[in-house]
Amino acid sequence: EIVCVGAGIGGVFVNTNELKVLKYKDAMKTEDWKQWEKAADEEHDRMVKHNVWSAILRRDIPMAAKILTSTWAMKKKANGTFRTRRNARGYQQVDGVHYESHNISAPVTNDVTIRIVLVLLIMASWAGELVDIKGAFLHTDFEEGKNVYMEVPEGFDKFYPTNSVLLLLRTIYGLCEAAMAFWKEMLKAFRSMKFERSTADPCMYLK
Repeated sequence: EIVCVGAGIGGVFVNTNELKVLKYKDAMKTEDWKQWEKAADEEHDRMVKHNVWSAILRRDIPMAAKILTSTWAMKKKANGTFRTRRNARGYQQVDGVHYESHNISAPVTNDVTIRIVLVLLIMASWAGELVDIKGAFLHTDFEEGKNVYMEVPEGFDKFYPTNSVLLLLRTIYGLCEAAMAFWKEMLKAFRSMKFERSTADPCMYLK
């Protein structure tokens, strides 16, 4: 038996310590800080491209509004790419204010369904394709009437006026309702493509 760990592909790192997840301040202390800064700027550009938030002055938000914070997940991939992602601290959200507790878990397909489909692929000589939705949660909206505010993340303050706060317009990674919101958006896409839901597994769609 041979096991190939992903870190063994590419060979552009000195040791596996370089592949650990870093916070912003820690990344800025490394000799690769310029690459990390560039990667962080690219993450900001991605947020702007998807219209994820709108910057407003702190004095303009409701006095009782709770402002969430966020955290960085910065990791050097095995191929040498500097990958950064901004995640909201969803545990700071308030049930009934930012989200509804019954609306946070997204269903997933049964593992038996996956095995059956894989067997059918082999028996029928079908082709299979794995699709990765880039920035999946950035394509979804909040429920009507749910306003979520977030502090300007580290590294992004250079893009906004002093005393700015971000009003989130899209769900981002880390928010309690993000998974279900994406699920609903995905259902709309399946319906528009004329897919039918399986009666055996509600998470399998056929066309």
